[in-house]
Amino acid sequence: MKNILKDGLKITNNCIILTIPLIFFVKIIDLYSMYSKYHIDSALKFFIASLTVIFMFCIFCSSWFCMVKDAVKLSGKIFVLDKDRAHATLKLFKSLLDGVGKYFLSFLGAGAIYILIIQLLATQLVYLIGSSVIGGLEPSSIEGIQTAGIAAAASNTSSMALMLDNMTPEMITYFAKWSLLFIGVTFIITYFLMLWIPEIVYGTLNPLKALVSSINKLLHNFFETFGLYVALWLSGFVILFVNTFSIINPFAYLFMSIVMFYFFTYFVVTIFLYYDKKFDQEKQ
Repeated sequence: MKNILKDGLKITNNCIILTIPLIFFVKIIDLYSMYSKYHIDSALKFFIASLTVIFMFCIFCSSWFCMVKDAVKLSGKIFVLDKDRAHATLKLFKSLLDGVGKYFLSFLGAGAIYILIIQLLATQLVYLIGSSVIGGLEPSSIEGIQTAGIAAAASNTSSMALMLDNMTPEMITYFAKWSLLFIGVTFIITYFLMLWIPEIVYGTLNPLKALVSSINKLLHNFFETFGLYVALWLSGFVILFVNTFSIINPFAYLFMSIVMFYFFTYFVVTIFLYYDKKFDQEKQ
């Protein structure tokens, strides 16, 4: 596992251009979200905007993940001159268009499965567990939360800080328990989806078959995959935690934004590298 983590870091550094489409896509989504915020005034427009975002995500995923796959493949090649490697690395941009043509429908289907099945199941699971284990707040506490929210919205200061000041210890404990439950369920679901995307890109184009096959491979190599996932997840959790506090300083926030893009690229590259070494049929 250590070699996978180290090699993933090396590939990310050598193919740092992988971050360019990622940054570009995130900025497009930000601009589209800002535009939609001021122009969506009906249910029809909201539906069209949501559909547009889904298609944008599918186009990006099909192109970028194909680029990541080719970057991992490129890492196994030997180049005599550095300029030859640099030239081959720049050719990775050609994978973007190839990926859209090959994987778009697969990721469209994967998106539908994720939204209609996985998200609905996860929501119901969190609700059922939370309702039975954590329970609900007293009517007086709910009224207190509403009062705190109204006071925070009417204030010119930090709304979140003011809302926390107006909440009782019981309310804070209640929301902390729900947050931990949400994190735990997300951790488990994300683990089971860990090899889904590489399975689509390397294996079958059928997203449902890819999901079943990826979970089967995951469980047959449980200790390897879980160890790799925990290592990446803990690293991401620490970076996300630090990024939360970087908002107070614009330079720190800019630096952490770069780190977040880099780490996400590294996370995906490492997962693809593991799949490439362990399951790629062309190498068997």
